[in-house]
Amino acid sequence: MSQQNHEAKVVPVHRASLWLAAIGFLALAIGAIGIGWFPNNDRLNFALQALGPALIAVALLMEWRTNVERRGWASFILFLIAILTFGALWIPYVVDPTILGTASATQLGFLMSGIAAISASLGTFAVMARKESQLNQPTNSGDPLIKATFMQLLLFGVGMLIYGVDLIWVGEEESNHAQFSLLALALLIVMVAVFSFRAHLSVQIGTPAVAFTIVAIALYASGFVLHSLPSFMNEEWRLLQGLQGIAYVLGAVACALAAIHKASASKA
Repeated sequence: MSQQNHEAKVVPVHRASLWLAAIGFLALAIGAIGIGWFPNNDRLNFALQALGPALIAVALLMEWRTNVERRGWASFILFLIAILTFGALWIPYVVDPTILGTASATQLGFLMSGIAAISASLGTFAVMARKESQLNQPTNSGDPLIKATFMQLLLFGVGMLIYGVDLIWVGEEESNHAQFSLLALALLIVMVAVFSFRAHLSVQIGTPAVAFTIVAIALYASGFVLHSLPSFMNEEWRLLQGLQGIAYVLGAVACALAAIHKASASKA
């Protein structure tokens, strides 16, 4: 297939939404790295951690029509809830930074993170239901709007479900963090889903953006692997936040590269 045919199939989006998402990931990165390495500015770090997802949610809202038409209202709302919940978990730390590392705050953070991940999982399952409906009532072109296979969607949904349930479980277990290895496994399943969908994603956002995304997920997972080891365990999550901050930087780069790719495709 020619390059022109590939570019003709690129779904048009407001490139500003991708740049805004990049800024959101950058805010997350600065906040997470700050928590890990510059604890004297924790209130600012926590505020950036709350701001980042809010910006990403706004970016999603900017594309609400395209997302709803292709994937349905249920998935759109569930993914929006997931993003906003992940940001909201940092608000108590903005109010009182000294609660970092306390049992009650940590458990609340795990609970909200788990709810966010489970919401993303349910959103993915809603996409599966939407895909089935589209296959039963195909468009005039016969080309399904949702390109991901049921297996790819299932892997992503199950990975996020395991991730969310395990976060809630770890929270209930207080300082027993041996289950963090299961979080890494869940993210590995998510990474497999993204990797298997790389051909279509490369058309939509470009191969470099896909590569940065996969590496970001792998780095994010590696933090949980390290935190499951007693020698790296830290109740204030400084090391984990530092690694996640680097992963967020890669996410910001991926969004910027996707915006550039969309611009090039629209000109072509």
